This record gives sequence, structure tokens and C-alpha cells, in this order.
Amino acid sequence: MINLDRSNIKKLNKLLTDKKKITIITHVNPDGDAIGSSLGLYHFLINIGHEVYIITPNDYPEFLHWLPGNNNVIKFFNKKSKSEKIINDSDLIFALDFNHIDRIDKLETYYQKSEAIKILIDHHPDPQQLADITFSYTNVSSTAELVFLIIQELGAVSKITKESATCLYTGIMTDTGCFNYNCSNPSTFKTASELIEFGIDINNISTSVYDNYSMDRMKLMGYSLNEKMKVYPEYRTAIITLTKDELTKFNFKPGDTEGFVNLPLSIKEMVFSVFIIEKKDHVKLSFRSIGNFAANKFAVNHFNGGGHLNAAGGQTSLNLNETISEIEKLLRKYSKQLNNAL
Repeated sequence: MINLDRSNIKKLNKLLTDKKKITIITHVNPDGDAIGSSLGLYHFLINIGHEVYIITPNDYPEFLHWLPGNNNVIKFFNKKSKSEKIINDSDLIFALDFNHIDRIDKLETYYQKSEAIKILIDHHPDPQQLADITFSYTNVSSTAELVFLIIQELGAVSKITKESATCLYTGIMTDTGCFNYNCSNPSTFKTASELIEFGIDINNISTSVYDNYSMDRMKLMGYSLNEKMKVYPEYRTAIITLTKDELTKFNFKPGDTEGFVNLPLSIKEMVFSVFIIEKKDHVKLSFRSIGNFAANKFAVNHFNGGGHLNAAGGQTSLNLNETISEIEKLLRKYSKQLNNAL
């Protein structure tokens, strides 16, 4: 049972009584939950009579471009003036699926300057004070689920459209890895069940997300596992690394490495997986864990990152080789925790 703050529900309900200009923003490099929750909320707000816009800091994976409403998403990086005007003219801004202001990249300046009433909806731990109204619940599987629960508390489930339900279900599905993690609370399955009742095609949703990759992506995955994965059985850990040149070789597009970090955890007795990508001016890291090993604390303490207990990310100014050496040094430090995680 998820108990939402009733006073915040009442405040939000009052704000949505009259027609408003509303902007929805989400984090840089949006994932399935970010886009699913944003579009799900977008369709709902449009249906109850508001003027609504979605702005993302940059583009997102092609396997999410099929979602209803995708063509209405404004990408800040190539429409800066339009984005600035929309934000400046907004009465309300919904901030979805992020807990720190730097997660919206160059949108931060415009968000901070805006006089709009801001509503944060997120499920990541330790949020900054970013909004006038905050719905922050770490025990919810995804921001998409939280959006549904808020609509439910508003007494407006009947205003959810099939398009909205499709997007919200996609957000939940992707952020739980097809209901494999972050979904121990029965409410997640209850929410999914209620969304299915709107007539959404869950088989098509799954196929569109998980069976919609390029041949280059499949080859890159095979290469990553066969050539670039190193297993450290003494630490129950595996590391996959990819260089800029390797990404170029396989015609990398945003989203092509989605889910790669989870793959090593299929190995028997693996507890911790680290996926490292060399970028132009930094190194990006993704972390996944099993059991009580805190991937988020590992990210916060060592790689300027954060996230959930078992799913986190970070980055470093170290080069790729230095990053690998640092990880190996840290594995020795965390050896006891890793071996007692299950």
C-alpha cells in the first residue's frame, strides 16, 4: 500500500481545476520511465483540458520513438529558443524522474528562473528541494507508476486515455526490467493490471521496446560479452568496457547499450556488474547489483553519481584505463560486502 501525501494531492487538484499552460520536463538521456511517465502524464493533462508541452534536454533511444505523442516532444538541444519561451510562459512545470537539478543539464537555468509552480514526481532517494510540491516515494517501482497513483488519488482514473495507459505501462515495464526488479510491492502489479484494462496491447509494447533493435546493436552486444567482459569471481563482479572507437565501429546510436549492464548478473553467483563507456570528455558508468550490495552508495561515494539500491550510475574525469584501475582497487576494498551480499 502506497500512502500519498493528502495535502499535496489537494494542492495539485486545486491547481488543475482551471486550464493551465503546463510544461513537463525530465532528465538528460531519458530512459523508458522518463519518457513513459512524461507522455503518460501529457496525454492525461491534455484530456482534462490543459495546454501541455514536453521538453527533454536531449534525444532518447529510437526504441521509444513509437510511443504515442512522441512527435510532440521538444528536444531542448535543437530548439532552445522555443523551449525557453514555453518554460517562461508556463503556469505549472512538472519535473519527472529526477531528484537533482543537474540531471536536467542545460535546462537547469530556465527551470530555476521560471516563476511557474513546480511539481516534482520521482522515485529516486535523497531528492533536492526542487519544487513547490514534491511527490517523492522510493518504494514505488517507477515514476510512471507514481504518476498513475497520483491520478488515482485525484479521482481521475477515468480520464486516463489508452495512449496515456500505453505510455505509463511502458515506463513501469522498462524500469522494472519486465517486472524482474524494483517491483516487490504488490501495488506495481495492481497498477499494471489496471492499465491493461484500458485495452493496451502489452505484447506490442514489449515487442516495440525489446525486439526493435538494429543489427549493429546485436553485434555490439555480442562483442561486449565475448571480447570486453572481464569477470572477477573473487569479488562476484563483472566489468564491461567500451571505447569511443568501438562504439563508432558498431555505428552506435543512443540506446544501443540499454540493458548491457544487466547481462553479467545472469552469471551464477554474480552480485555486481559495472558497465563503462568512454565519452568525448568523460567516462560514464552504470552499476547493477543483487541483494544488499548498495550500488547507489558505491556511485555516490566514488563516481559523482546516485540511483537506487540495486541500480545506479555515475561518471568520472579519469580516462578509461584509470577508471578500470580505480574500480579494481575499490573491489578489493568492498570484497567482504560483495561476498556477503546475498
